[in-house]
Amino acid sequence: VLHKRVEEREEQMKMDYPELVSKLALLLGAGMTVQNAWQRIVSDYASKKPTEAAKRYAYEEMLLTANEMRNGVYQSEALEGFGRRCRLPCYNKLATLLIQNLRSGSNNLSCLLQEEAKEAFEERKHLARRQGEKAGTKLLLPMMLLLIMVMVMIIVPAFLSHIG
Repeated sequence: VLHKRVEEREEQMKMDYPELVSKLALLLGAGMTVQNAWQRIVSDYASKKPTEAAKRYAYEEMLLTANEMRNGVYQSEALEGFGRRCRLPCYNKLATLLIQNLRSGSNNLSCLLQEEAKEAFEERKHLARRQGEKAGTKLLLPMMLLLIMVMVMIIVPAFLSHIG
């Protein structure tokens, strides 16, 4: 049960990643700092959260990271913790990009994030395709059973009328 919940969490986080990165790239491209963009995304999520029944794990981790930053944890440490807690390579990469930007002050962070968002959307398409194939495979057995039932419903009366 726990293993399945962890898998569901990871799958949800993978699905949320492209949207999260594109929001971050958009806000940073508009001239916001990393911390302000982070806070903005978190506050948007927090304002919508009471209406949404299911929580989004990636945004919950972002909320935790934002609270850490507000409580005095260094931004680089908080982002590093975010990457570790998410336990997915894509989130580690995002955290690393943001930490490198903080340390070196690169001007092309917005471009890097846009490129990352494109790659993430492609990965999301592949993930959706795999989920569709998995669902199709799960439906194969019930469809075969229905086919057999229909064939029996057609063949039995024909056979009985031929005998009688």
